[in-house]
Amino acid sequence: MKKNFVLKCIAVLAMLLLPLPLLFVFDVSAFKGFDILRYLIYYSACIVICPVGYFLLSARKAQHKPKLIFLFNMIIGVVAIALVVLTVLGSALVHSVMGENEFDAFTLCFGLIPSVLLWYHLGMRIKKYNFDEIYSFPWLGIYLVETVLCYIFCCVMEADRAYLGASKTKIAVLLVIMGLITVILVNQTNIQTQIDQRRNTNLIVPKGLRLYNAKLIGIVGAIIIAALFLKDYIAAGLTWIVTMTLNIIDALIFNIRFQQTDPINGEDTQIPEGNLFSTERGGKDFLIYILVIVSVILVIVFRKKIISFFKSIASRFFGKFSAEEVDVYEADNYTDSYEKLDIRQERITKTTKKDCLKMYRKEKDKTKKFRLGYRLYLMWLSERSSDNLGNMTVEQQAEKSRKIYHGENDTLQLANRYSEIRYNDKNASDKDFEVADSFINELYN
Repeated sequence: MKKNFVLKCIAVLAMLLLPLPLLFVFDVSAFKGFDILRYLIYYSACIVICPVGYFLLSARKAQHKPKLIFLFNMIIGVVAIALVVLTVLGSALVHSVMGENEFDAFTLCFGLIPSVLLWYHLGMRIKKYNFDEIYSFPWLGIYLVETVLCYIFCCVMEADRAYLGASKTKIAVLLVIMGLITVILVNQTNIQTQIDQRRNTNLIVPKGLRLYNAKLIGIVGAIIIAALFLKDYIAAGLTWIVTMTLNIIDALIFNIRFQQTDPINGEDTQIPEGNLFSTERGGKDFLIYILVIVSVILVIVFRKKIISFFKSIASRFFGKFSAEEVDVYEADNYTDSYEKLDIRQERITKTTKKDCLKMYRKEKDKTKKFRLGYRLYLMWLSERSSDNLGNMTVEQQAEKSRKIYHGENDTLQLANRYSEIRYNDKNASDKDFEVADSFINELYN
């Protein structure tokens, strides 16, 4: 429970944010504008609403008599109705105090009533479920449908109510945030499932995998959200770079002196002064442009060092992926000298049937030739069978060959001799060589 406390808080946060698209539509429509103080008041009600649902469900689960269980179920339903009535009465009271022209209480109730009921239900889910069941896939589906409908409503009504344009942007940003929360919960749920399945077995999940994945998703999510909030600045920067590039090209083209046979007049010697090289602002923009280009070139030249620097920072941030290394000197008390091994990676090439047949013809050692012959026999068998022969035992391969091969040789004898030679480290006799050679001549001649 303690290990999943943070994940449970994230799931609770997702459920708390779930009714926000409705509030972005109906609250903004009711007050004709957005004010974050109202949302602080709405969410301060969760401090009362969620504990009510939590303690009511705790009291019901503590009962064992059917009549008491039925009684508490009735109390839970009555409290839900009471919360709806209190929400309506509270909106009407505030509306009468502030004045009729301040906001539309009826419109506000369309956003507040579902939110209050959801938060009340959330308090009961906290008591009843684990983190992977608090914010489940059905609730994700409800949120997506709610988001699509609210976004369409904002697009349709934006012409008449301009303040819904800001709500449309907030709904889009909230969709990204909820998507990242969903990714974290799904990822951690899958890891928890793997841990539960591998418990009391020899299979293990690497230590620190959950924290590693959570940090990685958090960093990617932070970058996405930062790019979303800074999109206007990024677009302005890219536009500025493109504009400066075009201005420089324009200045270079129109200030080139071409060879002329006619005499040059005084007006022709004057260089047209543009905004790029003006003394007020163009010079500063040109200097910044040069610095940006130089920075990009330096990043390209020193990319390997920059990447290694960020890797070192990431290794410190993420820590050890598996168990901490312990300094164990295995060579102590065994040797007094060390030899450096030159380990080189060799490219693994797949031996074809034609190459294997050439090796079989050239091989002089009977044992190696017998094993090559059995390999050729398996190649012939794999072409006629859809099963993976590499995962079968020698006896299973012989059983499979009995259904496919209908020649004169004995496949069981070949399999038995191969087992003796392969696993008992015996040498092939002349009779073994004759059996293998008879197979190869029959299959490949």
